[in-house]
Amino acid sequence: MISTRFLPVVCGLVAFTLVPTIIHSYTDSTVRDGRTTTSIPMTLAGYTGAPSGRNATWGQRRFDSDDWTERSYRSGGDEVTLTVVRSYDAKALYHHPELAVTENSYFKTEIRRFAQRPEIPVYVLYTDSDRVAMYALHYDAGFVEDPIRFQLRTAGELLFSGRKAMTLFFLADDRVAPGFGVESLPSQGVFFAAIDRFTASAGAPQ
Repeated sequence: MISTRFLPVVCGLVAFTLVPTIIHSYTDSTVRDGRTTTSIPMTLAGYTGAPSGRNATWGQRRFDSDDWTERSYRSGGDEVTLTVVRSYDAKALYHHPELAVTENSYFKTEIRRFAQRPEIPVYVLYTDSDRVAMYALHYDAGFVEDPIRFQLRTAGELLFSGRKAMTLFFLADDRVAPGFGVESLPSQGVFFAAIDRFTASAGAPQ
């Protein structure tokens, strides 16, 4: 038997462990911020979009997502593909998303900050041909540069709070001119415009 003098301590420990159990097992712990991928318009930075034709079940199968969109955006002879996915499974989005989004083989990845939006860490991926891709990860009110640090930082927080969605913005440009500079890609406009329209669509958290 446990001595009665330890009873308050034991009760406190039990109550402490029950809080995350109740939050995540007996209540709807998801935090809805009012944002949705449908807020991204069909026209961005002078490019006109059209559905890519991706299978309707793709987002659920690859990212456990019910809120995603993928479009081909075209301006003159330039065409890019923009994929935006929201999921409460953050790892599915930050762990090599290019493997699910494209069929290209990228040999180099670097994190860049562009002059027009230095607050956004952008992962830039290169192939050995005239293809490039870039993606950014948005969570809560900011952007994620180091997913491992992000996971460690939020692990404790998520024990006592609801789950929040992460958003992946992924742009694939398969028609890059030889000798291109990624800073001067016109398709950057599509990428950052999509991010701006999405983040501006926030409603009151639910």
